[in-house]
Amino acid sequence: MSQLEFYMDVSPEWWINSSKKESIVRKYICEKFEYDYYPKIITFGRQKIDLEKNYEFKSMLLDKLISGKFDFEFLPEDEIMKENYVISNGYVSINPDKKITNSRIIIRI
Repeated sequence: MSQLEFYMDVSPEWWINSSKKESIVRKYICEKFEYDYYPKIITFGRQKIDLEKNYEFKSMLLDKLISGKFDFEFLPEDEIMKENYVISNGYVSINPDKKITNSRIIIRI
C-alpha cells in the first residue's frame, strides 16, 4: 500500500505542550482521527475513496493507527501572499490575496 497523507488542525500552544511526549501526540491522533481529519475523499491507486462512506477502508486505517504504523509531523501556520491584477479602462488595479493555513499535523499512514 502506498503512503497516504492526512491532516489534523491543532493549535501551536497544544503542540508546544504535547510534543514533549510522543506518546501523548500518538494517543491524540488515534482518538481524534475517527472524526477529525482531512481530506475525507482520497485517491488510492486509480480510484477515489470517500472515507465517510467506505467504512471498511477507514477501519483499516484506524487499525494501522492503533497499531502505531504511522508517522507524523507538525506543520506551523503558514501565510501565502499572491497578487493578481485587473486592467480596466487603461488602469491597472493590483489586488493582494492573502491565504493563511492553520497549524496542523500531517499524518502519514
